[in-house]
Amino acid sequence: MATSTIHLVAQGQSGPAQRPADERASTGPEVLTRLRSKLVTPQSIEYIESGIAVTNIRASFLSRAVVLQAIGAAVVAGLWTAGLAGKPFEGNNAPLCWIIVGMGLLGIACVFLQRWNDVHWLATHIVRIGLLGTVVGLIIAFSAAAQGGSTDPNEIKPMIAAVVNGMYVSLYATLLGIGSNLWLKINLRLLGNFHG
Repeated sequence: MATSTIHLVAQGQSGPAQRPADERASTGPEVLTRLRSKLVTPQSIEYIESGIAVTNIRASFLSRAVVLQAIGAAVVAGLWTAGLAGKPFEGNNAPLCWIIVGMGLLGIACVFLQRWNDVHWLATHIVRIGLLGTVVGLIIAFSAAAQGGSTDPNEIKPMIAAVVNGMYVSLYATLLGIGSNLWLKINLRLLGNFHG
């Protein structure tokens, strides 16, 4: 396999004989290394130190973060329009679901503040709160089922309604916990390693 070479010709020079020996035949990586060393000048270092580059990086990060959160808001708006977003907040499971949503919003605030350790911690513990909701919902369901034992259909209907209500608590809390965790992890993945 042949290696490709790049011959650099400076202005005012006509051929290889007028160039120094180290510039006559250069490979691609050597040219890139030389260009990088020539491009980093004291003026560019002063430019970065002046804060202008840092401001540009911050503005770029904020624009990416706003676009990502707008996508998430569009998904929630679509679920709300379909009548699905309000269901977790009905009945006995509302307080636990509001805690999960509050933790998710706190995680989004930490994304904008670029507090990535806090985002990771909240994402981890949102799932645990969702699993806590699963346990609470199953306790409600099984305690309602334990009260049964009658063969009278009028007594069984409230028991079945309590079991179903407990399952709603369980499933909605788990759904919100996992959904919030995934959203924070997406933010962490797409924005957490942002370097400009």
